[in-house]
Order: sequence, then C-alpha cells, then structure tokens
Amino acid sequence: MNILVHSAMSSVADYVSGAELAIIHGLCNSVGTTGTVVMPAHSSVYSQPAYWQNPPIPQEWWQTVRDTMPVFTTTTAPVRGVGRVPAVFVTQPDVVRSNHPSGSFAAWGNNAPLVVAQHSLNYCFGEQSPLATMYDADFHILFLGAPFESNTSLHLAEIRATYPNKKSIRQGAPILVNGKREWVEFDELDYDNDDFQDITRAYIQSGKPHSNATIGNADCWLFPINTMVDFGVEWIEKNRM
Repeated sequence: MNILVHSAMSSVADYVSGAELAIIHGLCNSVGTTGTVVMPAHSSVYSQPAYWQNPPIPQEWWQTVRDTMPVFTTTTAPVRGVGRVPAVFVTQPDVVRSNHPSGSFAAWGNNAPLVVAQHSLNYCFGEQSPLATMYDADFHILFLGAPFESNTSLHLAEIRATYPNKKSIRQGAPILVNGKREWVEFDELDYDNDDFQDITRAYIQSGKPHSNATIGNADCWLFPINTMVDFGVEWIEKNRM
C-alpha cells in the first residue's frame, strides 16, 4: 500500500523495543518494495514570527527573527509538532523530503519521488502539494494511535471547500534563492484543525470505507485519502460558520 502515516508512539506502549526505528522499520517492511510510506515533516518554526503563539514574541523582535533565522533546507531543518517518529523518519536512508519551509512531507518507497516532486511555496497543503499528489494516487491515511486533530489531509479539504470567513494570510521563511539566503513571503490559507476530530468521527459514523485495529495499546485507523478529503469538503461547506 501507499500510506500517509500520523503516529503517536507513546500511545502504542510504555516501551517499544527500538523506539522510533522499530515503528519506521515495521511500516516500511509492511508496505514492501512496491509500497510507499509518507509522514508529515512540518517545520512550524519556519514562519512569520508575527503569528507565533506558544509563546508569542514582542513585535520589536520580529525583524531580528527574520534576519537571523537559519535558512531552510530539506536536510537540516528540524521537524516540529508532528511527533517523534517523523522526526527520526526524515533522517533515514532513502527518505526524501519535499521542498517547503513549513509544510514539507517526507517519503520512502516506490512512489516517494512522485510525492515530493511538486510542492508549491504558496498554499502548502493545496493543489500543488504532496497531499494533492497522494489524493490523485489513491493513498491511504494511517492513524497509528494519533489523534484525529492531526488529520492533515483535511487541510486539502479546507483549500477546496467554500465557507464563511475563509481567508488567506501572508507567510514567510528564509530559503535559498539562486544559492543565497533570502526571506521570501508567500500566500497561505489560515488553516483551522479545530473541527478535524468532528469531521473524522462523522466520516466513520457515515459508514464510508475505513478499517480499525489495535496495535499494542494504540487505537489505529485506516482511511482512503480521496474519500476522506471529498467528505471533508462537504462537511466543511455544510457546518463551518
């Protein structure tokens, strides 16, 4: 299979022999040589400091942050906010990473080059992103003990849906332009995952395709990504105010 994995290793067991590597090896062995494993490799630190909330920083610091933040590269940028397993996954041999400073994805396996080939700077979860590529390639989403709030595929649903108060914001990050560091600004949707658990639960209750199993102590779910995104578009258009 080709899978986008959201994981929470602490929910699997109090102790996993081999820790993050055991999870990664198990996933890669399961999909085999013809499958693909993808994980979010987001770097939230590469963003406009004006939007930082945990904690916020004084406005007089913003320009200093923009001037001094190390340049984003796919090989050096830290993975933040998506769990311990993706942070280790991105460092493994033959894992490739898409070139977006804040919303990148890491991939291993047969379709890995396809997944990371196209990632527009504008709207990192939109139509020119790994999410759209995985949608077109009939990937599945695996929740390995992770909460449904992490259902990244629903950001593509946000892009495609029409709803009140939908708005774009101006983001930025330091990237390499012609070999030189440059702070570049780009358009981004003001994403909101507050209702992602409600959407995913509604999807399950609707009887649409899914599987559920327990691995260790973890409650695990498997969904087709295209069916999930289509459902998400409909749900958002009906329920977001």
